[in-house]
Amino acid sequence: MGNIRSFATGWRQVLACALLLAASGMIASTYSVVAVPLAREFQPSRTVLMLTMTVLSGTCAILAPLLGTLMDRVSVRRLMVVGGVLLAFGYAAISMATSFTQILIIFGVFIAPANVLIGPVAITVLLSRWFVAQRGRAIGLAIAGIAAGGLLFPNVIQALLDTHEWREALRLLAVVLAVWTIPAALLVIDTPEQRGLFPDGADTAPADTTSSTGAAGLSARAILTDPTFWLIAATVAIVTSGLKGMITNLAPLAIDNGIDESRAATLVSVFAGCGFIAKFVFAAICDKLGPRLIMLVSLTGFAAGMACLTQASGGYPVIALGVGLMGLFGGLMVPIESYIAPRVFGARGVGRAMGLLSGTILIALLATPPLFGLIFDLTGSYRGIFWTFAGLGMLALAWVPAIRLGPRDASPEPSAVPAE
Repeated sequence: MGNIRSFATGWRQVLACALLLAASGMIASTYSVVAVPLAREFQPSRTVLMLTMTVLSGTCAILAPLLGTLMDRVSVRRLMVVGGVLLAFGYAAISMATSFTQILIIFGVFIAPANVLIGPVAITVLLSRWFVAQRGRAIGLAIAGIAAGGLLFPNVIQALLDTHEWREALRLLAVVLAVWTIPAALLVIDTPEQRGLFPDGADTAPADTTSSTGAAGLSARAILTDPTFWLIAATVAIVTSGLKGMITNLAPLAIDNGIDESRAATLVSVFAGCGFIAKFVFAAICDKLGPRLIMLVSLTGFAAGMACLTQASGGYPVIALGVGLMGLFGGLMVPIESYIAPRVFGARGVGRAMGLLSGTILIALLATPPLFGLIFDLTGSYRGIFWTFAGLGMLALAWVPAIRLGPRDASPEPSAVPAE
C-alpha cells in the first residue's frame, strides 16, 4: 500500500508542477502575440518593444538566487500560491497601462517574481524531494507543462484578442490565469514526509548520494567556483536564450514575411507542440542515456533550426520547419538544468544551486529579445542573429564532454549511467 499511495501522491505533485509551469512558460512564449496590440497602442520601436523580456530576465536573474535559497527554508506551496496571484495581477495591470514604461515596470514588479515562484526553480526543489530514482522522468513530465502552455495559451490569447478589445482581453486572461494557477498551487505538498511517505514510493528512505553528500551544505561560493557550474550554465544559456529571442520575435518575423496574425500565432503553437513532444522524449530517455548525450543531440538540432530560419523569406513552411526543429531539439535542453542540478550540487540544497544557476542563465537572456529586435532595426532582417546562434550551438559541442555528472568530490561516472 505504501508504494501505491506514494506513487499517486508524488505524481500529483508532478501534475501540479506541470500546470504551474504551463502558466510560467506562457509568459515568454506568448509575448509575441501580446506584443502586437501593445505595439499598435504605444508605438515603441522593435527594440523597445522587446525590452519587456530583458526586464523579465534581469529581474528574474536577481530574484532567482534569493528565492531559490528561500525555497530550501520555507513552504514551497505558499510561495507558489503567491506566484499565481502575482501572475494574474500582472496581466490585469497591463490592461490598465497608459504608457509602455508602465508595462516594463509591471513585468519587473509582478510578472518576474511570479515567473520564479511557479517556474523551474520551484518545481526542481519540490520534485527533488519527491523523486530520486525516477527524478528525471518526473522532471521531464512536469516541464512538459511549459510546452503545453505554449501550445494552449497563444490560441487562447489570440481568440480573446479577436473577440475583445485588447485591454478587456488581458483582463479576461488574468482571470484564466488565477483559476489555472492558484488551485494547482494548493495541490502541492512540500515533502513526502508530511504524508508519512518516502521518495519514489519506497518503503524506506532511499540511499540518495546526491542529496546526502557533496552539495548538501555547499555555499554560494563553492557552487560558483565549480567549473561544471559554468559549463552547464553556458550550454543551457546558448539554447534557451536563442529560443527566447526567436519566440519573442516570432510573430513580428512572420508578419514581416507576409504571414497574417492568426497564422503567425499558430507558429507559436508549432514551437510549443514540438517542445511538448520533446519533454516526453526526455522523460523516456533521460535516465537511460544520460544528460551529456541529450545535450549533444539538442545542440545539433537547435543549430539546424536556427540555420533554417535564416531562410525565413521562403514563407510559412520554411519558418514552421525551423521553429519545429528548435522546439523539438531545443526543447530537450530545457529540462537539463532541473535534471542535472540535484545530481551535481545535491538535492538538499538544490534551491540555492538552482537559484544561482537560473540567475546566471537569465543574465544571458537579458539582451537576447531586444538584440534580435536591434539586429532587425539595423539590418531589416534577423538573418545575422540566427546564424550567430547556429554557430554558438555548434561551438558548445566541444565542451559538453567535460561536464561532470556527480558531486565534485565523487568519482567521475560514465555519461550513459544515471547517478541515481
